[in-house]
Amino acid sequence: MSRGHLVLEHATDQIIDGHSYRRDLGELEELTESIRRFGLLSPIVITTGNVLISGNRRLAVMRALGHRTVPVWVVQGVSDKLSTVLAIQDENTLHKMLTPIEQAELYEELKQLYAEENARKQESTQFGSLTRTPDTNVHVEGGEESGVRGSEHGGVDSTPPQPAGTGAGGKTRIQAAKAVTGRDSHSMLDQVVELKQIAASDAEHPEVRQAAAEALLELNTDGKVNGRYLRVKLLQALNTLDRWALDPDEPDAVREAAAAELELVKAQEHPKDAMKEVTRALSRVGQLRKDAAALAPREGWKDADPLLRQKHAIRKLVDLLRREHGWWDRYNPTDFGQYADAEQWELVQTYITETATFLDQARTARMTSEENADADV
Repeated sequence: MSRGHLVLEHATDQIIDGHSYRRDLGELEELTESIRRFGLLSPIVITTGNVLISGNRRLAVMRALGHRTVPVWVVQGVSDKLSTVLAIQDENTLHKMLTPIEQAELYEELKQLYAEENARKQESTQFGSLTRTPDTNVHVEGGEESGVRGSEHGGVDSTPPQPAGTGAGGKTRIQAAKAVTGRDSHSMLDQVVELKQIAASDAEHPEVRQAAAEALLELNTDGKVNGRYLRVKLLQALNTLDRWALDPDEPDAVREAAAAELELVKAQEHPKDAMKEVTRALSRVGQLRKDAAALAPREGWKDADPLLRQKHAIRKLVDLLRREHGWWDRYNPTDFGQYADAEQWELVQTYITETATFLDQARTARMTSEENADADV
């Protein structure tokens, strides 16, 4: 079990710098530019008493850039004296191996470079400047001298390059992974890459994005990726089933099937079992959606019920609000008031004020409708 916990937003002015024998933080321009471009990739580490254990260079940059909060990893059971020693150790381990996120970024870049290089090799082998030697049927690229170079790099006598696709992509991933970690770790690195994509995607549910962001911060502390990746992917899949179950635009059969599958997945005790079940569930409900779409009438809205459009719109609104109902109990208004930036504040304030205006107009319409109904009686 981990000896600490992650806090995504901790006030920078509450972190006690503590004592470090290293007075000079060194050149901070590159670190500043990195944090400005990509954000803080590794959380600051502090004790439960807010004493800094490691990350004083990162903390200094965050403060200089005007950040009032930073993600921190709070370590439990560490004395202040030990935290001083660890802080000194942190200053001496700045050149250790890359964090998993940094490895994934390098891996992505190397994958692209290896893919381009492999494509060039394949093209030169298949479509290069070819001439025939007078005495043989062997093709030589660019004459005798270049033909020798080709044989050194796997030309005529070697296995021909794999065609572009799964095989070529797999080879590229392995090459890039070995270049970064010294071993075939492409599965782990691909998982980190996907977590980054999920955390940055506006198309994902905010809860899924948050889970991916937390997983990225946490895995940098211990390098454990697979378990966190599975949890995020499971949450992503559950969110998809939940969306189908509540979406008023989906046929009733799809909504009911998605709700039933959701309960089956939630009944699984082990995350791996839940992941297997949810994969099958997505496939089954996905096929049901395709079948329903193929059979759906295309003549548009029917006029059997003159209020069908209004009822449909109201159902969508209520389903939307039902999913977010109670959000005011799940978040701390004090934290929001203290740490929300201007854009975040404006968004929530507009949400609240416009909702109040909407409700006032709806209440007036409701009262008018009830008065008319009473007059008709």
